[in-house]
Amino acid sequence: MQHLSLEALRAFISVYELQSYTAAAQQLSRSQPAISLQLQRLEELLGSQLLQRSGGRIHLTEAGRELWDQAKHLLNINDQIFAKIAEPSLTGVVRLGIPSEFASKLLPQVLGQFAQSYPHVTLSVTSALSKELLAQEQQQFDLVIALKEPDKRLTRAGLVLLKQDSLVWVSSIASNQLAAVTDSAAEAVPLVVAPEGCIYRRRALQVLRQHTIPLRISYTNADFSGLTAAIDSGLGITVLAQSTLPDNLIHVRHVGSHALPELGNVSVVMWQADSDNPAATQLAQFIQERI
Repeated sequence: MQHLSLEALRAFISVYELQSYTAAAQQLSRSQPAISLQLQRLEELLGSQLLQRSGGRIHLTEAGRELWDQAKHLLNINDQIFAKIAEPSLTGVVRLGIPSEFASKLLPQVLGQFAQSYPHVTLSVTSALSKELLAQEQQQFDLVIALKEPDKRLTRAGLVLLKQDSLVWVSSIASNQLAAVTDSAAEAVPLVVAPEGCIYRRRALQVLRQHTIPLRISYTNADFSGLTAAIDSGLGITVLAQSTLPDNLIHVRHVGSHALPELGNVSVVMWQADSDNPAATQLAQFIQERI
C-alpha cells in the first residue's frame, strides 16, 4: 500500500502559499533542493503535476487544487493527534497581536483549532494596524502577525515571512451596480479606508493616482467592523488582502466607468519574541503551517 508523506504535503502547501521554494525551505528548516525533491516525489507518487509557474507566480494545477483541501485536512488531523496525546500538558498565556481584518478570519479558523487542541492555553488577542503592532511588539506581545510591503527586506530580528497575499478591491455591491456610489460630477472613486499608516490605504491611493483615476475618501475608520459596515451601506470601496475577505463582501474590478487597476501583493509576516514561552512557540508553528 502506498502512503503520502506528511512532510511532502507540508512542502507542497508552503511552496504555494509563500510563492517560493526558497522561502518554503526556510520556513520548514530544510534546504531548497530537499523541498524540490519532496515535491518531485509527491508528484511522481500521485502521477500528476501539482504546481506550475506562469506569469511570475506559482499556480495550482487541476490536480493540485484537488489535493489542496485534503492535504490541509490530513495535516490538521496529524497535528491534533500530537496535541492531544503527545503534548497534553501545554499551558500558559500567549499575547497575540493581529490586524483586525485578520482577526475576522484567523480567530474562528486557525485560532479556533489551536484552542481546541490546547485547551489549557489562554490567548490574549489585540487587534490594531500592522504599523502599530510592530512598533509595540517587544513590550506587549509574544507573537505578532502583520503586513509589510513585499519589497521590504525582513531585517527585524524574529520576523519571518508567512505568505504573499494578493490585494483586491472590495465592495458589498455587484460590480455592475457600483456606478451609483461614484461621484456623478467627476466620477471619483469613493474610498472607505483606515487612517494614515494603513498599508491598504497607501496602496489604494498610490495605484489610483498612478493611473490618474480620480478618487475621494468618503469614510475613515480605524475599526474593521466600522469599515465593513460603511462598505455594506454603499459608502464606497476599500482594499483588503484576498485571504481576509469577509463573506459579506465581494472582489470588484470596476467602479462606474473606471476599470480598477491591479494592486499587487502584500507580505504577511510574523514576529515572535525571544522568550521561553512554549505555548507561544507552539502557536507560532501552528500559524506557520496554516496561513
